[in-house]
Formats: sequence, C-alpha cells, structure tokens
Amino acid sequence: MKAPFYIISDNHFMMTNSKKEKNRRKKLFSVFKKIKKEKSGTLIIGGDFFDFWFETKKIIPKYFDDLIQELAELYNHGIQIHYLAGNHDYWDFGYLSRTAKIKFHKNDLQFMFNNRKILITHGDGILKKDTGYRFMKKIIRHKIFIKLFQLIPPSISFKLASGLSKSSAHYNHHDKNIKIIMDDVQEYAQTKWKNSINIVMVGHYHQQKIINKNNNSLVFLGDWLTKFTVTKLDKDGIWQGDYKEFIKLA
Repeated sequence: MKAPFYIISDNHFMMTNSKKEKNRRKKLFSVFKKIKKEKSGTLIIGGDFFDFWFETKKIIPKYFDDLIQELAELYNHGIQIHYLAGNHDYWDFGYLSRTAKIKFHKNDLQFMFNNRKILITHGDGILKKDTGYRFMKKIIRHKIFIKLFQLIPPSISFKLASGLSKSSAHYNHHDKNIKIIMDDVQEYAQTKWKNSINIVMVGHYHQQKIINKNNNSLVFLGDWLTKFTVTKLDKDGIWQGDYKEFIKLA
C-alpha cells in the first residue's frame, strides 16, 4: 500500500439520480480530481460507500455506474483502492474488483506505515448493546443465507436486504446516543492500543473526530450525508476535514 492514504467512509450513495444525489457525487468527484493529480497513493473506503449493494449473476444495483467509473479512473491514475465491507454493502462478489480493480475486504484492514500499526474497521457491532445485531450479522453474512437470498426475485430481495442493513441505524446514528457511542468506541480503541495498534480508525457511527492519547490515536471517519469527511494519513500525521478543506490543502 502506498502513501499518502485518503480515507472516506459512510458515503451512503443512493440508487437514485435525484438532484441532491448528483450534488453529493459532484463533491466526491472533486475530491477524486485532486487525488488523481498526485498519481500515487491509496484510497481507503471504510464501508457503506453504497447505501445498498447486493449483486447477483444477473442483477447489479442501478445508478452507480458513474461512481464505479470514477473509481476505475482513480486506479488508472496510479491510485490503489481498498474497500472495507460495511453493513450496507457487504455483498460484493467480484463485480467491483473486475470493473474498478478494487481490493475488497470482508473484514478489517490492518497495515504498517511510518513505524506505526494502523487498524481501519467499519465498526458495526462493537457497541456493548449490539449483541442482537452481532448475532444477526453472522447470519446475513453466512454463505448459506447469501445463496438462499440470491434465489429471491431482486424486486423483493433488494428491498428486504436494504431494511436488514439499516437495523441498527437509528441507534448508531442518533445524536442522543453520542456519549454511549464515544465511550464504547474509545474503550474498543484502548483494547487495540494495548495490543500494539497505534491508530484505530472507525466508520459506521457518522461521527467526525480525532482523539489522541499517549501517542495513540482514535479517528472517527465521519460521513458523506452531512459532513463530507476526508481523512488523510501521510508522513506528517493525520489530517481531517470536509471536502472543501481537503481541496484547499497544499
């Protein structure tokens, strides 16, 4: 993996071509334009890039062609792409790799950079109260469930899967639960720090924040619904801001 690293998460791009959706994509494409000028580095997607993705041999979710084409263009400009599965887009079975040369990770991503060990996780299921969700997560990601699910007509299965993927959204993204989220995720990060992980990056919870403690860091990766967060990791450290601030970076 090549530095610098550009990390985005929880974009939740929709299966629609509405004006609002086109505007969100335009913002992302402006970020990609700046990254392409570097002609080197790595884009890491922390999960839930799509609000829903479930491919079958015959059906691919609609209205995502422009996004996949832009990712392919990044690759063609020398940018590596790593994509962590989220709870909304776990069910990729090779299409993204074939069309945009994306390396798709079903689990967390861990790597070394600048003598520091980095862990990036989508983060769904790490809260203490997520016991029910953790059980359901094992079921809907099991190969038997996936094979059975693919037998259902897409007009039905796509709606059902979209509902399943949002099962914990109200709790995890609700402002009144921020303290619980922050406390539980910080406790999770502390266990990783004790196991020689220096930087923990977490998506899913739509929070944007960098917490530094004892030369270790916890990074909440924000979202692309309201914050339009970009996180950059290079030899100078961790930078985080919105897409406008990123474009203005020297």
